[in-house]
Amino acid sequence: MTTPNDTIAAISTPLGEGGIGIVRLSGTDTLKIAGKIFFPVKDAKISSYASHTVHYGHIKSPGEGEVVDEVLLTSMKAPGTYTAEDMVEINCHGGVMPLKKVLELCLSEGARLAEPGEFTKRAFLNGRIDLSQAEAVLDIIRAKTDASRRIAVEQLRGAFSREISGIRDSLLSALSLIELAIDFTEEDVESPRVDEIGRRVREAREEAKRILETSDKGMVLAEGASVVICGRPNVGKSSLMNALLRHDRVIVTPVAGTTRDVIEESINIAGVRIRLSDTAGIIDTRDRVEIEGIKRSREKLDTADVIVLVLDSSVPVSDRDKEIFDAIAAREKVIVANKSDLPSAIDLEKTSAMFGGEEVFKVSALEKEGLDRLEDAIAEKLFKGSVDIPEGAVVTNIRHKKTLEKAIESVERALETLREEYNGELIASDLNEAVRQLGLITGETVEDGVLDRIFSQFCIGK
Repeated sequence: MTTPNDTIAAISTPLGEGGIGIVRLSGTDTLKIAGKIFFPVKDAKISSYASHTVHYGHIKSPGEGEVVDEVLLTSMKAPGTYTAEDMVEINCHGGVMPLKKVLELCLSEGARLAEPGEFTKRAFLNGRIDLSQAEAVLDIIRAKTDASRRIAVEQLRGAFSREISGIRDSLLSALSLIELAIDFTEEDVESPRVDEIGRRVREAREEAKRILETSDKGMVLAEGASVVICGRPNVGKSSLMNALLRHDRVIVTPVAGTTRDVIEESINIAGVRIRLSDTAGIIDTRDRVEIEGIKRSREKLDTADVIVLVLDSSVPVSDRDKEIFDAIAAREKVIVANKSDLPSAIDLEKTSAMFGGEEVFKVSALEKEGLDRLEDAIAEKLFKGSVDIPEGAVVTNIRHKKTLEKAIESVERALETLREEYNGELIASDLNEAVRQLGLITGETVEDGVLDRIFSQFCIGK
């Protein structure tokens, strides 16, 4: 049975050989527990150490006196710590056994093994950060590109929280006017007061919509995007994937249909992590393996952010090429005429007209030509223009997006009631729901299971 008053301990660095490893403790008994196993070179009690100071000594087994490791111990006292509780970090020599033994001693002296993300969860519960900032910690850890790191750092600094809280405060101020009006008869409600309510609510709605508009770009920058290469067999899809990856990941042969499954790798385009997928050639077949491969290819296409349709420029456009284009016509796509190193059998302008006016890019996967233009075209499709990080609050995950959408829906209902026939109770109900939804983003409101779902994604020790 765990309680918020437990002192927790965990290894906070990856297990394996390394220069150093860190065991971290947090809680009311942190200094007491650490004092039982840490023996400083300069004789002094841990409780006397100034906060945020580092001390050299040894970890020993109490009673036995066996030296476990030579360490540096950092003492940090509440509230100016990561968790806002007393904390100690023990820097050991990197390696599985020293870290494991030091952690075992911490647990034997009264600490409990921390749950996944429990240090960050305590930072949230103790009011040092809000929920969106806690999520930003995980985003920083998972960042695969500089763009995703920068967005996460801004969110951790509170840029997103401040703007969401500002919208929430505006709605609360409108609610205060409504609740004041409810205390009087309808005849006592003056038009200017109703107008003021409408103004504040509309401003809050527009600000919420502005933030929501960042979600498509923000989520791609933070989480990456899916780009799927498709086309009929033997047009050079696998060769193109290898060329974009700058190494041979996919088997390439002159035999049509070599790729029979979806193959996925990650690359960086314009500072964005791209999950690049090579798919089986789409054909009519009775081969059970090919049928399964084509099924998986179609499933991948359904979830792609951008589709790269590959043509073979050394042969005329086929009916199968057109059929594949028709299947993806409504999607974001880039059309590539591969094998430009061979004599061309297609006219780019006529081919573009054939495919709805989409620009057709000539590339040679074999000679590595035209790849930069192709990458620029993919980035253009993903971001509808600039790849720059939006200023201010940016929506970077689906939880925030869905919650913000629900808040806006509630605000729209309140405005509709305000326009059609003033009803203070109905307006207040909708605005209260909007305030509740915004609170779910920052943590002022917490639903059952939300915290567990968020913090369970963290590693133990963070």
